[in-house]
Amino acid sequence: MLGSHNDDSLSYVNIGIWNKNIGTASDEHGVFKLALSQEHALDTLTFSAIGYKELSIAVQDINKSEELEIKLVEKVANLQEVAVTGRKMKIKKLGITGRLPVVWGNPDRREELNIYEFANLIEIKEKPTQLLSAHFYLTSSKMDSALFRINLYKERNGMPGERLAEQSIVQRLSTKEGWVRIDLKPFGVYTEEDFYLGIEYLPAADAERKSIMLGGKLGGSSYSRKASLCSWEKFVGASLSGYVTVLQ
Repeated sequence: MLGSHNDDSLSYVNIGIWNKNIGTASDEHGVFKLALSQEHALDTLTFSAIGYKELSIAVQDINKSEELEIKLVEKVANLQEVAVTGRKMKIKKLGITGRLPVVWGNPDRREELNIYEFANLIEIKEKPTQLLSAHFYLTSSKMDSALFRINLYKERNGMPGERLAEQSIVQRLSTKEGWVRIDLKPFGVYTEEDFYLGIEYLPAADAERKSIMLGGKLGGSSYSRKASLCSWEKFVGASLSGYVTVLQ
């Protein structure tokens, strides 16, 4: 079970072994299950939550006969610098705004509550930018809605790196086929550097595999990872239908 030092349970914490397809996420009550084989005895299990310091524990130090209780420590929040400009700023759309009906991405998972995440590179071109909203194309033939987390990552060596904003943006979105919109204005996110816009599917315990589809289009590239804290993979030839509206 996962909690903070003030005894509040922590929902949707990413749990896994870095850069390996081994991971899961805690549920809304901070409870998680993860089966580890003997081949991972010398690995380290990491717990990562937005707004909290990462915690790593050697797998061999975990007592398998006892329930594991983990407490995370909050990070000290740093105020974000805001650039002031004298020119009139305009609303723009950045990212992949189109889609092709035959191109879809199917989030899948191995563990019961594991995540699957897609991301697009959003090019800012060093202009002072305020993020207003995020948009994705979703559908499901099996569910009316599903829980998603929107993640914003800094660009590091051509891949998503550390988080751009230490704020949890978790929302239940309609999966009736069409574009969904996530309001980012309440989170006050400003940047002058390129970043990655990620959408992380947080499946319910009883959700069927491959029950969510995300729209895409031919051409370009996007990024994905198949488990919490595993390595990102770049796929070329198709791209995720996902964009942000910004004030720039």
